[in-house]
Amino acid sequence: MKRHQHVLPMFAFCLLGVLGATATERQPAIENFTLGETRNVHRCGKLFLAGQPKRSDLARLKTHGIARIVTLRQDGELDWDQAAAVKAEGLEFVQVPFRAPHTLTDEVFDRVRELLRETARTPTLLHCGSANRVGAVWLAFRVLDQRVPLSTALVEARKIGLKTAAYERRATVYIRARWKAARTQPEQSVRPGINKGFLDPNLDVQAWLARFEVESREVYKNRSAVLEALALKDGMRVADIGAGTGFFAAAVAQRVPQGWVYAVDIAPRFVEYLSRVAANTKHRNMTPVLAGQNTVRLAPASIDLAFVCDTYHHFEFPGETLASIHRALRPRGTLVVIDFDRIQGKSREFVMKHVRAGKAIFRTEIEAAGFVLTEEVQVAGLEENYFLRFIKR
Repeated sequence: MKRHQHVLPMFAFCLLGVLGATATERQPAIENFTLGETRNVHRCGKLFLAGQPKRSDLARLKTHGIARIVTLRQDGELDWDQAAAVKAEGLEFVQVPFRAPHTLTDEVFDRVRELLRETARTPTLLHCGSANRVGAVWLAFRVLDQRVPLSTALVEARKIGLKTAAYERRATVYIRARWKAARTQPEQSVRPGINKGFLDPNLDVQAWLARFEVESREVYKNRSAVLEALALKDGMRVADIGAGTGFFAAAVAQRVPQGWVYAVDIAPRFVEYLSRVAANTKHRNMTPVLAGQNTVRLAPASIDLAFVCDTYHHFEFPGETLASIHRALRPRGTLVVIDFDRIQGKSREFVMKHVRAGKAIFRTEIEAAGFVLTEEVQVAGLEENYFLRFIKR
């Protein structure tokens, strides 16, 4: 799964255009919106998401086509009668109140989703006090009804106003329960076909050796510094996820002679090659593992450290893959992610085209999967890549 920074095939960049729009692209985008003095307003098609509308702004709503106000606030949170004021403007008023994570029930989610499904014919403003609660209930609608990948919708929900971790966890639990009940595919690809070339049974391993293990590649040139930053201890069980040609996996195996290393990759030809690498390790403490496109295929609680270097952006199904890593880690286990720092106006063209998102979005996805960021490590020699250390929550 680890890929060279200079030579990835260009078809991966163009494949979305060939295959057609993804589910995310077919859905209305989130955009900032101004509604008088009302704060934190966003628009998503005919749905408006906001904090508490000012009383003076209610008259403006019909000018934007809004026909219904749905509030998540409880009685007593305002010192004026919002229901009467809204009805006086000729608008429909619906209250679905909750104020704490334990009161955000399945029934609340179900009712809000039912209302939001009617937005196409009844343009709606959904609000609470700050849009924190709005982000939680809208997240479920965005994923389950608009079929946007959970990882993408989480980022959007935080942009809208979701900031309480307990609300985020409650929404995620509800979403996964509905997936399980419906027996549907829980996650759509965030970059269809990005790994197609590496699944080729005729993949030329020698050609990739020349590309991966070369001093012009930042993570290879600075591999010693990276290994030091991993803070390895003898006896640890480590998974190199996206092991590629195995130079990191073999080096880790050397440093944990009483431990074990799992060299994980989705490319069958790499896994064949890794078998030869494993046979030549001094301590014979390395096992190659053929991963699936949405799972690392490691036993539950089998590793202390998951190492993902220049590979996370190749996770086609990040939510499911992260869930499998979470399961594989022991309690308080560590996840290290090294990836390209994608910065508009600064990163080179390759990174901008090939890496789908920046550090902040990747961090959000990882934290949503049950990890806590403990530190960003400054590794000598890494200028184009960042090093994030997480622990399993």
